[in-house]
Amino acid sequence: MTSTASTLLIPGEDASWRVWKPRASAPSEAVGTPADYGDKSKPIIVGLPATACRSVGLVLPQADHNVLGEMVEAQLERRGIKGANGEPPVYRWHMLGHAGPNAIVSVDALAEPFQEELAVAHASNYAASLRLAQLPAGQLVITEEQGDLVIAANHQGKLYHSHVFAQRPADAGVLAQEILLTRLGLETQPALGGVTGVTLVGSWDADVVADLRRVAGMPVQVVDSLSPGVNLDTRTWTELLPRSITSARAAVKTRNRYIRTGLLIAFAYAAAFVGAFVYLSGREKIATELSAAVEKISEPAAAVKRTSERWKALSPALDPRRYPMVIMSQITALMPPSGIAVRNLRVKLEEVEMKGDARDLTAANQFLEDLKKHKELSRFNWTMPQPSVRDKTVTWRIQGKQTL
Repeated sequence: MTSTASTLLIPGEDASWRVWKPRASAPSEAVGTPADYGDKSKPIIVGLPATACRSVGLVLPQADHNVLGEMVEAQLERRGIKGANGEPPVYRWHMLGHAGPNAIVSVDALAEPFQEELAVAHASNYAASLRLAQLPAGQLVITEEQGDLVIAANHQGKLYHSHVFAQRPADAGVLAQEILLTRLGLETQPALGGVTGVTLVGSWDADVVADLRRVAGMPVQVVDSLSPGVNLDTRTWTELLPRSITSARAAVKTRNRYIRTGLLIAFAYAAAFVGAFVYLSGREKIATELSAAVEKISEPAAAVKRTSERWKALSPALDPRRYPMVIMSQITALMPPSGIAVRNLRVKLEEVEMKGDARDLTAANQFLEDLKKHKELSRFNWTMPQPSVRDKTVTWRIQGKQTL
């Protein structure tokens, strides 16, 4: 049971989404996309997969709320987390607790560009899907979100950090390697405490689980699913909404303001006409003034219409997908938190070339596959010559030539 009065939409292992009603102990139904769920009787919170919402854990010096916010923003900039076209990222940070002189903070940042099929106009808020779940305290959690394997760390059952590291299926060696890397990263932040075990969520091959228990070096348990947090109170959260939704809502507010203004103007005109009916002598004068006002604005209105038509004619030439900064942002958003390093990136209008290192051939090939599957970057024909291996490091070069 959850203390929030909102309906939760959480990504499933497959491409569908699970609907959790308030105070429900299990999902009530599944929908294809968040936009397919049209029940507006309760506020809707969309839990995003790790591919659409990064969760970054930070251990910061204790300070007041405003100073902590500034430190969070500085840490995001330092880690290269940016919004579209160099704008600040869309994010929300959560205070998880304190450890001595340190504050334990977790940040949800929306990926850019945001997947428009996840934009739900009637959603009241967004969050990382695992932030809505009760996580086993002190354990690393590995779960599947729409075909991607995600590893998450928590602080006292609340999401601290998560990232995608592979696609399903994955063998015990891949799982053990990611567990080790994540555990080493957490141990550099002593305020979090140690990792006591690993929890696998969902259906797992028994042989993979047995192999992982032999090589993981810590207890491994398997659970069917994660439930929404028992102490989850989303009413105190600030808004975390995609730019498309905030822009649309701002447009609606502007339109409503114009409507209200128009109604006031209409009321004023109605009052004027009533007055003109009462005072017949002034009716002709009012009609003349209104006619002059219409004539006065007709020419500027026509000019605005002509300008709008010219901009519409130029719109095909202003495709932002061809901007180098947009392409660089899309490539950066695909990079996993670890395992891939780009050393050289050259972006031209019709061609992209980059060089870098990877921890193994699998990571390099996975990065290539992610480029090919990306909604926008798939318009390039991506190729990678045979990488070279030296001192246990794979050096690769990837080229993309635009085909559309």
